[in-house]
Amino acid sequence: MDELVLTARVAWDDGRYVAKVDQLPLEGEGDSVQQAQDALIQVMRSWIETNDGTDSLEQVLSEAGFPGVKEDTDLQLEFVE
Repeated sequence: MDELVLTARVAWDDGRYVAKVDQLPLEGEGDSVQQAQDALIQVMRSWIETNDGTDSLEQVLSEAGFPGVKEDTDLQLEFVE
């Protein structure tokens, strides 16, 4: 089974922490780094479920620069500094 690692970063922005996934329009925010990370995880899960339910996940990821993603590819979110 293939695995795709998606990189996410947390930054302080205008009085709150914002976590964003590189190359995808996904973000979560919170009063702490952990809250922003947790919010992003929930946003990403919802985004995956929505796109997977419409069979568009592979296409959306390919257009974002992640070609070759298949139905059985594991997606992993990795937070970096």
